[in-house]
Amino acid sequence: MTRAEAVALVLSRLAPGDIVVAADGAISREAYRSADRARSFYMLGSMGHVASIALGLALTRSERVVALDGDGNLLMGFGNLALIGGLRPVKLYHLVLDNQVYATTGGQACLSRQVDLAAAAAGCGYPWARRCGLDEDAGAAVDAWLGAAGPALLDLIVAPLDPGPVAKRIPMTPEEMALQVRRALGAS
Repeated sequence: MTRAEAVALVLSRLAPGDIVVAADGAISREAYRSADRARSFYMLGSMGHVASIALGLALTRSERVVALDGDGNLLMGFGNLALIGGLRPVKLYHLVLDNQVYATTGGQACLSRQVDLAAAAAGCGYPWARRCGLDEDAGAAVDAWLGAAGPALLDLIVAPLDPGPVAKRIPMTPEEMALQVRRALGAS
């Protein structure tokens, strides 16, 4: 499964009221291309911060919050696992699209090849944390993840590099992206 296919799979299973926080770079682009939603916050230039932004939303909102994270992105903000595990926001669903490389910068190897991100999340206090390999049923894993009590982390292994073209840049400024989400959430 490619990163783009995994993003489309997850977004197809979300309720209209769910809030999505998509990691900077290719993950935000894929989320926008697959299913642009007013309740999606597309991040730019903020590697390592998806989990902390999703945590803030999950602590202040009643809706389910879905963080679309990357393995390199998560490793950059690794302390967020402990913060989420300690605070245990029940409406936080953390997906790691784990291609085991830094795809956006050229495919350099990432430490997620050696670090079991699901085991790390469980060790930090996530009540539900699983890894789904390339040879496993990703649809069933996503359904189990979204059906679990949160915070829940699914480390979904995806193909190292997507064979298709990189999704085009999102045709909004960062300010427009933030305003779209604020309006959708009824915030000023």
